[in-house]
Amino acid sequence: MKEVLLMQIALSDLKINVGKYVDLADTEDVIITKYGKPAAKIIRYDKEPWYLKKIPDKLTSVDSLFGTLPDDVDFEI
Repeated sequence: MKEVLLMQIALSDLKINVGKYVDLADTEDVIITKYGKPAAKIIRYDKEPWYLKKIPDKLTSVDSLFGTLPDDVDFEI
């Protein structure tokens, strides 16, 4: 797994150097602080949305369980 680096910057610094930190977000996450507390994060934009990424094989194996119970099974308690 790729290690993600984090850099913290003050909001006032971001206002002055916004282009620098947008470029930096390609290689590491940038945490923006306001009054010394984390307020926002700049992350790299993925061209492929998260919902289109490959689902792990363990989750797709659940499909093989459908239809394995007999039709006469009663689920009432």
